[in-house]
Amino acid sequence: MVQPEEEEVWRVFVDGASCLTRCGVGVLIISPPGEKIKLALRIDSRITNNEAEYKAVIAGIRAAREIGASRIILYSDSQLITQQIKGIYEAKDDRMLKYLQLIQAQAETFVDWSIEQIPREENGEADALAKMAASLSEVNTREVLHVSPLILSTEEEILPVPEDSWMMPLIRFIINNELPEDKARAQKIKRQAPRFVILNNVLYRRSFQGPLLKCLSEREVDYVLREIHEGCCSEHLGGISLARKTMLAGFWWPTLSQDSARVVQACEGCQRHSNFQHSPDTLMKLIWASCPFDQWGMDIVGPFPIVWAQKKFLLVAVDYFFKWVEAEPLAKITEQEVLKFLWMNIVCRFGVRRRPISDNGRHFQGKEITSWCWEMKITQSFTSVSYPQANGQTEVVNRVIVQALKTRLQVLPVVLGPSY
Repeated sequence: MVQPEEEEVWRVFVDGASCLTRCGVGVLIISPPGEKIKLALRIDSRITNNEAEYKAVIAGIRAAREIGASRIILYSDSQLITQQIKGIYEAKDDRMLKYLQLIQAQAETFVDWSIEQIPREENGEADALAKMAASLSEVNTREVLHVSPLILSTEEEILPVPEDSWMMPLIRFIINNELPEDKARAQKIKRQAPRFVILNNVLYRRSFQGPLLKCLSEREVDYVLREIHEGCCSEHLGGISLARKTMLAGFWWPTLSQDSARVVQACEGCQRHSNFQHSPDTLMKLIWASCPFDQWGMDIVGPFPIVWAQKKFLLVAVDYFFKWVEAEPLAKITEQEVLKFLWMNIVCRFGVRRRPISDNGRHFQGKEITSWCWEMKITQSFTSVSYPQANGQTEVVNRVIVQALKTRLQVLPVVLGPSY
């Protein structure tokens, strides 16, 4: 895209806003002499913030084309949208790709055009127009041209459900009572139809004692699964847990379990840091716990890479009855820190305990902690140096914590102490 000359440029500021019931688009067009044209458009459906930003760009391009501008610069405060239109970021979702194709096709009618990202505070007028359109049904001001709703033309409409999707036969049957010619397939659709409902032109599946689950098409599956598995709040779960979390997030499609397993198998972090059993199978030796929060296993994990407050160790305690885990980051391992952890995280929360199990480290069997346990009538138990499996429950929790950190942060295996 060629940068247009300043004296011939029409500046177009766009922004999108999303609320619970509807969305709004704001467009501010400034002509070369400095005259302002304001446009507010309401979208009578709930869409994502990214889609609202894309629709704002489309509305700005159309408005500038209708006015007769030949050279324009679009300004948006969305870094994701501007970088995707420039080609710096890759759009992975098929729906976003269609928006990009639509923008590129409409922008070809201009002699020169470009898009730039600006700070949010410099896009205040367009943002106010978008919020006003999203919150009000009508705009009572002569300064704003209000067009409602924003509708794409037939040849430009981005269909929410493709024709070859698994949802189309169900949608046709629910709306028009239309069935395929194949009798076996028609009977299957009749059996499945009572489990689905259409609300606001969206297909949902009824769940057992739960909320309605939004049905996704094939082109949306990979994006949703990777966002849940590898996104900013992900935990790199296994296939079964990933499918369960996807349903808790409110999504469903027929091959959910198979697709979840496929995404986990293709995840580089999960494969690189997965557990491998090298020891031979042996009989399990059980440690009995008489009641909840009565017997705890304790251990130190680390050192990890140093984080805030110079903390690089992790003190972990796990209840043998409920498998409840308490963990605290530490900058250094001392007897006072262990004693403080026992008092604040265990005694003050769960009461005086009967038996903590730990290794023979000095921070677990020093004079202060031994005297404190004797006064509280707590019996300490220590594992053998040559047989750390005696505190196996804690070792398993340590392994899970370390594996989750390595997989989530995608770092090389950390240097761990002798306790792990």
